[in-house]
Amino acid sequence: MAKKKDSGVTIPEIVWTDDLVWQLLVQIELSENRVMLLGKQKKGENTSGDSKVTVYQRMAASVFPQLHSQNAVAMGDRVKRKYEYLTKKYKVHAQRLQTTGEGVQSDANGNISDNEFFECYVPADGPNTTTTPRAQCIWVMLLMFLRIILTLCR
Repeated sequence: MAKKKDSGVTIPEIVWTDDLVWQLLVQIELSENRVMLLGKQKKGENTSGDSKVTVYQRMAASVFPQLHSQNAVAMGDRVKRKYEYLTKKYKVHAQRLQTTGEGVQSDANGNISDNEFFECYVPADGPNTTTTPRAQCIWVMLLMFLRIILTLCR
């Protein structure tokens, strides 16, 4: 599918509901789209030969068939922006999962310690009474994005 010339039909702003985001994630996971957007999962896997523009427009045609028929280029751009937004959010949250105590810390008296430590520890079953409010807030936000993160990690 080659990039179509913008027909000039103005497409209204898209309200990305949870259902639309999940429809997009389903399209991202399809092998012909995933290989181009996320890379190969297996060593011998071949790419489809499609451009990213083609992939975005193909996904737009599946998620928004009527709007895509009015302006394929604009809808491909809308899908691209949402994909890039989700990818950016994934990277932010994935980084937060990997953050440690952020290096050497000082004690309550301002003395720098030779030891590195975590500001807090969240057990596998979730926050408890010893979990700091900041860590609880991060935990809640991570749970909100967990389903998307797990989908993008596949």
